[in-house]
Amino acid sequence: MHHPQRRADLVVFLAVLLTGVVLVLCGVRPETVSTIAIGLSTLYAAWHRRDGDSK
Repeated sequence: MHHPQRRADLVVFLAVLLTGVVLVLCGVRPETVSTIAIGLSTLYAAWHRRDGDSK
């Protein structure tokens, strides 16, 4: 029943993963990449919680 939400979660996960891989390949330090990933996941969690409250 929640297939659209699962699909959105998968898309966000893959986007963050791909962004991390690209940043590492471009020479960005892994510590910086992890900080960016944590920030992006926090933003997504806040957006996801806000979206769930409106239902």
